Order: sequence, then C-alpha cells, then structure tokens
Amino acid sequence: MSRLEEARQRCAEITRSKGPNFSVGFELLPTVKKAAVHACYAFCRLVDDLADETPALVAEDPLGEWRAELDRAYDGEPRHPVGLALANAVQRYPVPRESFLKLIEGCEEDLRFRAPASLIDLRRYCDLVATPIGEMSLAIFGATTQRAFELGRELSHALQLTNILRDVREDMQRGRVYLPAEWLNQAGADPQMLDCDTASPAFVALMQRGISFASNHYANARALPTMVESDSRAAVTLMAGVYEEILERISRDPAVVLRGRVALTHEEKAGLVRRLAPEAAAAG
Repeated sequence: MSRLEEARQRCAEITRSKGPNFSVGFELLPTVKKAAVHACYAFCRLVDDLADETPALVAEDPLGEWRAELDRAYDGEPRHPVGLALANAVQRYPVPRESFLKLIEGCEEDLRFRAPASLIDLRRYCDLVATPIGEMSLAIFGATTQRAFELGRELSHALQLTNILRDVREDMQRGRVYLPAEWLNQAGADPQMLDCDTASPAFVALMQRGISFASNHYANARALPTMVESDSRAAVTLMAGVYEEILERISRDPAVVLRGRVALTHEEKAGLVRRLAPEAAAAG
C-alpha cells in the first residue's frame, strides 16, 4: 500500500468514527470524490478535536501547526498523513484554502469561548465552523454557481443548529451554551435548565424556537442536490436527510436531548438510503 493510500485510509477511518452522520452520504460518492471529502473532513475534525481538548491560553498558538500543515498541503509539501491526502484532494478539486482558514478561526474562537448573545452571533459562528465544510464539499461535488453556495450555507446552518440542539446538555456540562442568550431570556430559560433530568416549559419553548430555525434552513436548502454533479446528488440528499431525521425526533420530544444523544442506528440509516437515494442503494 502506498503512502497516499494509507493516508486516505486514515482519513476514511477518522471520518467514519468522528462523523458517522456525514459519512452516510459520503459512502455514495465515487471513489476519488469520496477520498477527497474524507481528507477535507478529517483535517477539519483533527483541528476541531484539538481545539476541544486544549485548555484556553495553554499555548500562544495551539492550532498554528495545523495552519502550517494546511500551507504545506496547498504547496504540495505535507508532513502529516492527513495533510498528504488533503494535498492530493486540493490538486484535483478547487477546494478554497480560505474555507479551511475560516474553520481554524472558528476553532480558535472556541478556545476563548464566548456564548452568542444574539442570532447574529450564532450565525457568525456557523459561518466559521459549518459553512466552510459545505464550501469544501460543494467544490468537490461540482457546484459552480453562486446560488449553489448560498443554498450550501443554508444547509450548513441547518446541520450545525441540529448539532447544537442535540448536544445542549453535553455542551452545558463543558461550560458552553451555543444557543443565543437572547433566546434563553425571551423563553425565561436559565442556562442550568440545559443540564437537568427533566424539561421545563421554558426549556421546551427554547428548543422549539431552535427547531423552527433549523427547519427553515432545511427547507431553504431543498433544491441543493440539483445544483451539483449527478454523481454527488445522492450524497447531498443523504447528508441533509440524516440530520433532518434527527431534528424531527427532537421536535417530537425536545426532552429527549436531556436523556442522551439522539442518534440513528445503522439499520435506520440504511432505511434512509433506500428511501432518499433508491438508485444509489440499488447500485450498492
């Protein structure tokens, strides 16, 4: 096995273990596109994990080495296995370097976490940690129009909002509240309500507001699969479909997020593939 093949295999392992919901759609991509998306996602996850695990101010520039590896990947001189796979991906596809830089900036802000005060703050955060992954993916999927990237932003925000709603208790236990403070105030919800065994009416009202916003983003992004190359449409459909199913389960019982992480079983994901991408399922 060549060094590149080993690097691609490592990226696939990271993607499938760290992003089991994203990877459902990725599995439907042609081999070369799949490898490129895995490389981009693995790089982003390693940066994000380092930010999550590094105490604030522990180092002057804790993500500096990953920023340097990004430069080396784009210059064709990577050192890390994930950087090697990424270098190959960005040679094949017009993946914007700026998207990675924005994501690193977002992870750096997480090191100095400040809860969003308003919806504007939340959307800015989504544009740093979620929209860039959408931009990378769409560049590989063959999107070429401004409208496609606009709808990609809508879907990226939907996915990130779904993650935030799903993980409210886990995040609160880490001292982080990603829902806007103005939402909590207007719902009469105290942040401590996010780490309780029972759901108060204020907690339910807060969650319903977030669910409504996320649902609107999914609806706005509905036409996105038609704006990528035909071999990538099923992947986009499944990426949205898996997360929208998670949001639907939360909407039926907002208190479910206080009892544990909402997730789909392997069988349930397979069912979504058969329902949302029947041609790809049959080919597989």
